[in-house]
Amino acid sequence: MATTPYLLQRGSTWSWRRRVPEFSTKTRHWQLSLRTTDRSIACIIARRLNYECDRMLDAITDGKLTPAQAKAWLTSVVRSELDRIERQRMISRMDPVGSCEEDQRLDWATARAWSHLASKGLHAELSDHDRRTVLNEGSNEADIASLETMLGVLSRDVLSEAGVNKMLRAARDSIQTATGETLNPATETILSLRQLLLAGKAAAWSASEGQEDPSLEQARALAREILDSAPAEISDTREPLHISEEATLIGAPAPIRISAQRPEFSFDPDIVALVERINAERDRDHIKEDTRKQLASQARLFIKATGITDVREITQGHLKFYKSVLQRLPTSYGKSPKDAERTIDELLARAEDLPEKKVGLSPRTINGHLDRFKLIFQFAKSESITISDSIELGLLRVREEKRNRDKREAFTLPELQQVFRHPIWTGCRSTSRRHERGNIVKADGLYWGPILAGYSGARREEVLGLEPRDVVSVDGIPCYHIRDNMHRGVKTFSSERLVPIHEHLMELGFLRHVEEMRQRGASALFPELIATNESQSFGDKIYYNWAKALVLQLDGNPRELCFHSFRHYAIAHLKELPEVSEKQRRDLVGHSGGDVHDEQYDVATSMTVMSGVVAKLPRLF
Repeated sequence: MATTPYLLQRGSTWSWRRRVPEFSTKTRHWQLSLRTTDRSIACIIARRLNYECDRMLDAITDGKLTPAQAKAWLTSVVRSELDRIERQRMISRMDPVGSCEEDQRLDWATARAWSHLASKGLHAELSDHDRRTVLNEGSNEADIASLETMLGVLSRDVLSEAGVNKMLRAARDSIQTATGETLNPATETILSLRQLLLAGKAAAWSASEGQEDPSLEQARALAREILDSAPAEISDTREPLHISEEATLIGAPAPIRISAQRPEFSFDPDIVALVERINAERDRDHIKEDTRKQLASQARLFIKATGITDVREITQGHLKFYKSVLQRLPTSYGKSPKDAERTIDELLARAEDLPEKKVGLSPRTINGHLDRFKLIFQFAKSESITISDSIELGLLRVREEKRNRDKREAFTLPELQQVFRHPIWTGCRSTSRRHERGNIVKADGLYWGPILAGYSGARREEVLGLEPRDVVSVDGIPCYHIRDNMHRGVKTFSSERLVPIHEHLMELGFLRHVEEMRQRGASALFPELIATNESQSFGDKIYYNWAKALVLQLDGNPRELCFHSFRHYAIAHLKELPEVSEKQRRDLVGHSGGDVHDEQYDVATSMTVMSGVVAKLPRLF
């Protein structure tokens, strides 16, 4: 890296210092220092390191394409796009779905969008000037709407992780074939490739505009050939025309063969692109948002761990190694949004200093990863993408050491009463010092969430992710509706339910809090818990303070109780009450029925009865 050493003298000791820039020769951050009593030696070492650092910087920033590489990539882009346009137009003509006008509008919008992106960059918005220009050319508002939609689609595709991977693979293959050189995927290289990609696609669409169907010209040529050769095939009684040996014979052009094959359709085998197609498939609308996020994050983690981006290249060995990575990650992996930015080495290094029980994802989580790979492979096969026959996911499953009922401990009533004596519910020193006693009670998600769970057995995200509109009145009984909303989904179909609000919650002012959020126009009952990135959940925002409260109130929390322990507490308590039926208990906590009859023919328990069930849960404080 290009640096400038300088010497400092303190007494009889000389020290040299150099700062290496972070991709800049002006902004300098990294500092090396060496002390010696000999100034000449310091200068020699400084010059040597300067040379080595210059080489390092050149290696990192030299991402420019050579003219030969640029030509090879641009040629590949133009040719492949022209082929794609030809196939697309043939399909729309020979197997039409919409009207001819719709096809023409789509072609116009696509051509105009690529031209706009190539000239003005990957900005999906049209300026007022752009809109006026398009209207002055004779287009209408419907055309502009199509153009804006196409700009959004194309720009997102180019900028997406799947789009970048697809571009790099195509560029690498075209450059390797044309020049024999290996592409260096540096940051500047990607930007240059993207610039040429936009230019090539724009040029291909511009050149194809108004172009006739190539098969028509082939057919005309064949027709001319048939007509030209027709006289020779007619029987004639006259003597044949004598041609001297010296005459030059002109050979007829070879007939043009028209392929009778149907166009072949192929799908991108990139793992991230494949997962995006799974999540976008309409047949999978039932898949919850959390599951979609898990699929996407799992794909990225697998690529990060193995370096494999093509689903066809995955082997049993890759999956075995991936499983070993999951077993060595910190148990807290995914809780911090920074985890997505860390390398595998950085993630595993964080686990080295942790106690054994804090290392390794749970068997259930690891098996969940394997189950999602099963879905990925099945979907790939449905698209005729070849998957290795040697893969056996069943051989990788981890045996779960605990029975289902032992995985989470249940609170006892005395433990809950002790927990709710914490300053969070009795009065803390300030909103930033929730664990110190004082006279401030902050009624936020950390305050209300555990109480709601204690009086319903609901899951953490079910209560923390409620919206103001989810609190309703049914048959005159205040309740909250656990259902999909704009912030989170529910776990299963049976999870959607109405839960009567416990009398103690109303005494504490829960309904006043709901009304306040409505007047504020808040989109969530606890807006401070809304996730700020895709890896976060509502519960992540209270995790630290909630876990610390348990440790402080329960002498270190030796039974490792958690938020889910509320659910086990409520179920266990209601099971002990003979007047509460199994169906009523299922309806309260959102469990599915025991058989098909329960699922299809049972009706929901009335709110009057459910209110009585909730009232049987003891007061927490």
